[in-house]
Amino acid sequence: MKMKKCLAAALAAFALCSAAQAERTPLCIGEALRITLENNAELKSLRQELAKADAFKIKADGTLLPSLSFSAAADAQREPQTADGSERSSGRSAAVSLEQEIYSGGKNSAMRAQAPQLKTIAEMAIADAENGAAGELYARFYNVSLKKKQIEAEEAAVATSELHLKQVKKMAELGLANKLEVMRAGQQLAENSADLATARGLYENALISLMNYMGIEPREAREVSGDLYEPAVSGDKAVSLLLAQRFRADRKRLEGQIRYQENQIKIERSAMLPKVTAGLSSGWSNPYRQRDESGDTWRAQISLAVPIFDRNAARSAVISAKAVQEQNRIALEQKELDIKSEVESAWSDITTSRKSMRAQEKALELAKETLRLAEVGYREGVTPQLDLLDAQSGLTLAQLEYNRALYNCLIASVALKVTEGTISEWNGESD
Repeated sequence: MKMKKCLAAALAAFALCSAAQAERTPLCIGEALRITLENNAELKSLRQELAKADAFKIKADGTLLPSLSFSAAADAQREPQTADGSERSSGRSAAVSLEQEIYSGGKNSAMRAQAPQLKTIAEMAIADAENGAAGELYARFYNVSLKKKQIEAEEAAVATSELHLKQVKKMAELGLANKLEVMRAGQQLAENSADLATARGLYENALISLMNYMGIEPREAREVSGDLYEPAVSGDKAVSLLLAQRFRADRKRLEGQIRYQENQIKIERSAMLPKVTAGLSSGWSNPYRQRDESGDTWRAQISLAVPIFDRNAARSAVISAKAVQEQNRIALEQKELDIKSEVESAWSDITTSRKSMRAQEKALELAKETLRLAEVGYREGVTPQLDLLDAQSGLTLAQLEYNRALYNCLIASVALKVTEGTISEWNGESD
C-alpha cells in the first residue's frame, strides 16, 4: 500500500513537471504577440477606458428617463394644550415625486450623441497602443535573437582560439613557435572568453526585458524560438501612405475627438438656453393635528427656467470648448504631416538597412576567406601570427556586424508596418 502511494506521488510529480515543461516551450513571435496584447499592463489599464465609455452611455441614456424619488418623515413634539383641550404631539408624512426634463437646451441630446463617439475614441486609443506595443514586442523579441547570435559568434571565436592555442603549443614543443606566440594565443583566448561571458549576460538581460514587457514573471521566463531573417516587403510609399490613412488608429482618434468636441460645445451652450421640466408628486401627511385630519395630497406642475445672467460662466465654457476643438483640428493636421514623414523615413530606412546588410554580408564572406588564407599561411610559415589573430578577430567582428545589420533590416520592416498601422496583422514574411 505504501509502495502504491509512493508510486502515485511520483507519477503526479512527473505529470506536474511535464505540464510545467510543456508550458515553458520556446515562444514563437505569434504567441509572444498574443500574450503581450493580453498581459501588458499599459494595455490592460487602457482597456478600462471602455468601461468608462459604457458608464457614460448609461448616464446619457438616462436623460430619456424620468427621475423618481421617495421621501418619508416622522417626528414627535409635545406642546401645551390648546383652548379646546387638544394637543399636537406627532407628525408623519410620505411622498413620491416624478420629474421629467422635457427640454434641456440641447444638452441631453448632445450627451447621447457623445456616448458612441466616446467609445470610438477609447477603441482607437487601445488600437493605437496595441499597434505600438506590437512594434515594441518585435524589437525586444528579435533583440533576444540578436543576442543569441552574438553568443554563437563569441562561442565560435572561443573555439577557434582554443584550437589555435593547442596548435601553437604543439608547434612550440617542436621548436616551430616561441613562447611569445603561445602567450599571444592565450591572451586571445582570454579576451574571447570575456566577450562570451559579456554576450551571455546581455542575452539574459534582453530575455528578462522581453518577459517583463510581456507581463511574465522572471521565474516563469521562456526561451524564444525565432531567427533573424530578411523579411519580404512589397508595395511602395504611396501604398503605405494609403494604408496609414486607413488603419492608423491615432489619426482616427483625433477625428473622433473633433466630433466629440462639437457636441461638447452644444452642451456648454445649453446653459444659455431655457429649460422645461414636468413634475408630478403625491403624498400622505399627518401633521401636528388630530388624526382624523390626515389625508393624501398630490401636485402636478410644468416649470420653465430661463437663464438671464450667469456672470458669463456659460459663455466662458463655450469659448474654452471651441478652443479645445481647434486644438484637436491642429493636432489632426500635424498628425497627417507626421504620417507622411514617417512613411518617407520608414522606406528610407528599409533601403538603407538592406544596402548595409548586403555590404556586411560581403564583408563577412571576405573575413572568412581572409582567415582561411591566414591559417594556411601561418601553417606554412609565411604569415605572421599577429595577422592570423587579426583575421580571427576580424571574422568575429564581421559576424557580429552582419547579425546587427540583419536585425536592423528586420526592424526597419517592423517600423514600416507600425507606421502603416498594420503590424498586428503582419505575418512577418510578406504583405
